[in-house]
Amino acid sequence: MVNAQREQTVDLGDAGLSRRVVALEYLVTSLIFASVVLVPGWSGQHGVLILAISTLGFVSGAGLMLTESWPLPAPGAAIVSAALTTTVGVYCADGSPAVGVLVVLYSASAVHVPFLSSRRDVVVATALPFVLLPVALVASGHPGQVLGWVLALPATTVLPVVGVRSLLRLADRRARHDVSSELLNRTGLLETAARRLAAGEGPGDELTVSVVHFDDLRDLRLALGPAAAEEVLAESARRAAELPGALVARLDLDSLAVVRPVELDGSHDPLRTGLDEGRVLHQVLREHVVLLADGPGRGLRVRPDVSIGVACAPQHGREVDELLALADVAAVRAADEQHRLAVAQGEAAVDVAALRLHTELPAAVAEGQLRVHYQRLVAAGSGRTVGVEALVRWQHPEHGLLEPGAFVPLAERSHAIVGLTHWVLGTAAAQCAAWRAAGHDVTVSVNVSPVVLGEPSLVNAVRRAIAENGLERGVLTLEVTETALLGDPDGVGAVLTALRAAGARVSLDDFGTGYTSLTMLRRLQVDELKIDRSFVVAAPQAPVDAAIVRALADLAHRLSMEVVAEGVEDAATADLVRDLVIYG
Repeated sequence: MVNAQREQTVDLGDAGLSRRVVALEYLVTSLIFASVVLVPGWSGQHGVLILAISTLGFVSGAGLMLTESWPLPAPGAAIVSAALTTTVGVYCADGSPAVGVLVVLYSASAVHVPFLSSRRDVVVATALPFVLLPVALVASGHPGQVLGWVLALPATTVLPVVGVRSLLRLADRRARHDVSSELLNRTGLLETAARRLAAGEGPGDELTVSVVHFDDLRDLRLALGPAAAEEVLAESARRAAELPGALVARLDLDSLAVVRPVELDGSHDPLRTGLDEGRVLHQVLREHVVLLADGPGRGLRVRPDVSIGVACAPQHGREVDELLALADVAAVRAADEQHRLAVAQGEAAVDVAALRLHTELPAAVAEGQLRVHYQRLVAAGSGRTVGVEALVRWQHPEHGLLEPGAFVPLAERSHAIVGLTHWVLGTAAAQCAAWRAAGHDVTVSVNVSPVVLGEPSLVNAVRRAIAENGLERGVLTLEVTETALLGDPDGVGAVLTALRAAGARVSLDDFGTGYTSLTMLRRLQVDELKIDRSFVVAAPQAPVDAAIVRALADLAHRLSMEVVAEGVEDAATADLVRDLVIYG
C-alpha cells in the first residue's frame, strides 16, 4: 500500500553550516594530532611524517572555512579521513605487529561509524581505539606514547563522529520536513506512513488520504504578509494533527495532506467514508484562527477557506503516493463544489496520469523536453507579421507532443507553473531577440497565469528576460486573463504597473468572457485588448456577435489600446476584422 523506498542521496540543506562543521573538525583534528609529537616522552621515529599529514588536514580545513569553491567532502568523509590519519600516524610512530592489528581494527570500525543506526554501536566503535591503543603500545614496548595518543584520540574519533552524525541527522530531517513550518514534507509523509502501516496495519482499518487546499491563503499573504499566512497554516496543521491517528504534512505553499486510519463501518463505501472524513476536516479547519504574530493582522480572527479532496485505501489505491495524486485531483474539483468537498472517483485515473506528468515537469524543463511553438500575429490591413504568441508544448519521451491542457492546470495548482513560466519567458525572449537581430521587426507575447501574476518573482524574471536579450521596451507582451483581475484588482493593478515599468506591454486576454467592469478597465494600465475567439469565430454568421466585436474594438481604441482578435481562421472572419482595422 505504501511506497517506502528511501531517498538515496542526502541534501545537507544548509551548505554553509555543513562546511563550517567539517572545516572545524579538520582543523581541530589536525592541530591536536600534530601536538602528539610534542608530548614529553615521545619516542616515535616518524614525527615529520605525522606533521606532514596534519598539515594536509589543516590546509583542507582552512580551505573549507575560507573558500566557497573548495570541494565539500561527502557526509562521513571527515570520520574516515580522521580514522585513516590516526591509524597511519600510530603505525608510523611504532610499526610493530601489535600496532598494525590496531590499525586494521580501527580503520574497519571508523569507516562504518557514519552509517551505524544504533547508538550503542556508535559508542562501541568510537571507544574501541581507547581500549586497544594502550594495550598495543605497551605490548610493543612503547608505554611512553600512551598518554600522547590517548590525548589525541578524542580529536580524531569523538569530534568527527559527533559532528558528522549530527550533520547527517540534520540533513535527514531537512530532507523530510518543510523548512519554514517544520511539518513533514511529501517524502517524510510517505516514509512515516510506511512505518506506521508496517507496525500496525490491521484488516479492520482503512486509510484515508486528504489533500487540503487553502484557497484564500495567497490573498491573506498579500494583504497581511507571509507571517500571517504561515500562522494560519501552522495552526490548521496543529488542529488536524490532533485528530486520532492523524499524520499531517505540507505539500506546497498553500496545501496540507492528512493521512488517517479510519475504522470500517461495514459498508465498505469509499464515497461515504470520504465524505465523512472530509466533513470532520472541514469542521476542524474552518474554525477561526486568531493571529498572534506581530504585524498588521495581529488580533484578527481569520477563518480559512479550504477545498478538500479525499481518497480511500484500498478502494482507490494501495500506495500513499497514488492516493495523494487522487486526493489532489479531487481537491481541484472540490473548489467548484458547493461544500468545497470531493471524493476521488474511479474515472479520476486519467487525471492522476496528468498529475504524474506534472511531477515529471521539473525534470522535463531541465532535460530540454519542453518546446515553444509560435503563433503569428498579423496586421489586418497589410497582412504583415508583426508579432508572435509563445505557446508551450511538451515533447514527452513516452506520450509524444503534449498540449498545455495535459500539464498546465495542475501545474498552476501546485505553483510549478512559476518555474515553467520563467522558462518560457527566457526562451521566447531569446528567440525574439534572434529574429530581430536577423532583421525581422516582430514582438513576442507570453501568457501569464493568475498564479504567477501573484508571485513577487515575476517582475524580476521579466526584467531579466528583457535585459539579458537586449529587447527594447514594448517588444515583450504579457497576456493576463480577466479572471486574474477579479480576486485582488488593486494588487494586480500594482503588478501590471510594475511590469510595464520593467519594459513589458500588458495584454488583457480572452476579453468579453469574464466579469471585468468598465470601471476596472479604466483603472488598469493595459496596452492591448484581445477579444475572445468565441465572439470572433461567430461574428460572420451572428450579427449579435459581430456587434459585440465592433463595440469592444471601438471601446479599446477610445481607451488608446491596441486590439487583437483571436480565432481568425477563414476569409469571412478576416474581412470582418479588416473592416474594423484591428489586428487579427
